[in-house]
Amino acid sequence: MTDPAVSPRSPSALLAALPAAVGVVVSLVSAVIQYAAIDGGQTKKLTGLDAFLGLPSVGVSVVLFSLFVAWFVGAAAGARYTHGLYVAAIVAAGLGVLYQIAVLVLNFSIVALVLLLAAVTVLLFTIMGCRLARATSVVPQVAVADRRRVFGVVLVIAGLAGVTAAYNLSVDKVTVILSPATSLNCNVSLIVACGKNLGSWQGSLFGFPNPLLGLGGFAVVLVTGIAVLAGVHYARWWWVAFAACVTAAFAFITFLIISSVYFIGTLCLWCALVWTVTIPTFWLTIIGSLKNGEVKVGPRATRFFAAAYSWVPLITLLCYLVILFIYQVRLSLFTSL
Repeated sequence: MTDPAVSPRSPSALLAALPAAVGVVVSLVSAVIQYAAIDGGQTKKLTGLDAFLGLPSVGVSVVLFSLFVAWFVGAAAGARYTHGLYVAAIVAAGLGVLYQIAVLVLNFSIVALVLLLAAVTVLLFTIMGCRLARATSVVPQVAVADRRRVFGVVLVIAGLAGVTAAYNLSVDKVTVILSPATSLNCNVSLIVACGKNLGSWQGSLFGFPNPLLGLGGFAVVLVTGIAVLAGVHYARWWWVAFAACVTAAFAFITFLIISSVYFIGTLCLWCALVWTVTIPTFWLTIIGSLKNGEVKVGPRATRFFAAAYSWVPLITLLCYLVILFIYQVRLSLFTSL
């Protein structure tokens, strides 16, 4: 049976997502190559806009294009954005175009030209969507009283905090390599420091700095949170995919926490910000999806998770306390502050 609250999948939305997806792939691959050049010593210093940002400018492009991949794929998942939301999206896309123009002028390359063309195409698709939303008088799909406000607020905070942490970790990664004598702001003591984490193999688990994943991933979380607060309704497959990605993120930070405590021997503050927002995002997403039927379980299990949803703050607090307890026992964290 088709959910009447969800509009049919839009081929135009999938088409609009294509230039954004190209932008993500091109910027991510370019960032990996540039970080490899920095790590290998081929790049001795950053120039142009890269020097101003403190990292390869394509890292910011990953964020910009990831926002619109989430936006247009969400539309393909049944999200019907209002005219007001589209106006905000046009502003974001316009800023993305201006950013890519600055990159092209200050750090000219074929990659920068491709990304500018992709950004302009994204802007055009967003304008077309805005005109359609206005012409068809799109209204919010979820009534104000039925919106999951707490969930939306947590996703927005997690998205903003995660992108901020990933950006700063990306900058610090470049600083550690190009200026090893520079004291990082996140290096508070021998125990509370991020330099060792960034230089470890766990800090580049997939062959490139982990923060590059955070730049794109948390951008998707941010868009989803804004959409939830605005009353957007996604199809079930969106939430199943979102829950799977959040679960992978939770497993990833668990691995990094264990590595940090038992093998690296430090607490990275920016990393701590990442797991601080990922933990409540995980529990709210998973238990919420089970409670709302987005992940199908039996009636008894549904009732259990509906009751468990109100316990998410306590579950999150217990996770924090367990992590801090382990840090204290293994590394005497509080005595090193």
